[in-house]
Amino acid sequence: MKATSTLENVITLVHEQSANHYDETVPVADMRFASLERMDIAGQSFGVLPSAQRLLSNRLRVPYSYLARCPEELQAENLNYWIEREARNRQALFCRFDGNDVRAVFTERYTAIDHMEVLTKMLEYGFDPASEIQLSLDASMMLLKVPEYARAFHLAEKDKIVPGIAIGNSEVGILSLSIEAFYYRLVCTNGLIAKTAVDARYKHISRKVMDEFPDILRGVICQSRHGQDRFMISSQTSVSHPESTIDTFARQFQISQEEAQIVKQAFYLEQGGTMFHIIQAFTRAAQDRSLSASDSYRLEKAGGAILGMVKS
Repeated sequence: MKATSTLENVITLVHEQSANHYDETVPVADMRFASLERMDIAGQSFGVLPSAQRLLSNRLRVPYSYLARCPEELQAENLNYWIEREARNRQALFCRFDGNDVRAVFTERYTAIDHMEVLTKMLEYGFDPASEIQLSLDASMMLLKVPEYARAFHLAEKDKIVPGIAIGNSEVGILSLSIEAFYYRLVCTNGLIAKTAVDARYKHISRKVMDEFPDILRGVICQSRHGQDRFMISSQTSVSHPESTIDTFARQFQISQEEAQIVKQAFYLEQGGTMFHIIQAFTRAAQDRSLSASDSYRLEKAGGAILGMVKS
């Protein structure tokens, strides 16, 4: 889901989405697989959602791409063999559920930081429940982008860019909790997520980020004010071969060939011979409705990384 809403509505939506979520520490010896998509825990049958399938494949050291091609019987044989070996070295795993489905599996070292906790921290910090939020939300991750229109600047006479912050979180291991700078280009509603000197990424093995949440937010908001100069430089930096430049950046940021093609299609919508046009191709591509929240986030991050490369 990609939408523009208010913080209050986002809280309601996330609350509804998480109504059937719960966590349990499960003995590894109680786990058996019928297939990659179905498992028993202490004799009770559960579905295994794609996010959990990939985590289990990584945990048990069986390539997901291989398992996904196998018939169910061979999937079960592989997974049960390795879960039995896992039980020799580990007593329990931390499992996250959505009703009768397993949505994630971690070691007991994992520290859960849920979307609702992040939203609550935003309210405690002082965000207005009526504030505008650009939301990307699916079963894998939540990305909140909060523009600050009072700090907008012009790149050209009719080309305004609005700074803000981006807060991303995943409850199923796709993304560490992150707080970063965000820039929103009004003329085409493109968003860009940029690295600052104080932005933060915290793996879900510590609650430190929740304690430092206000200080991190203040720092990122302050640092985001320095983005105007880089945008101006990018618009003055020539690029001789835009398509090959896009290909080079796609490889550098591990963008798939299919996604790179979406970036090129976005470039054709606003062609130009500067680094700014390359950046905009990545950020415009992130709006493609076929992309997941995590795919869009990676493209916006790629745009921000390219912006960070421009030289004064």
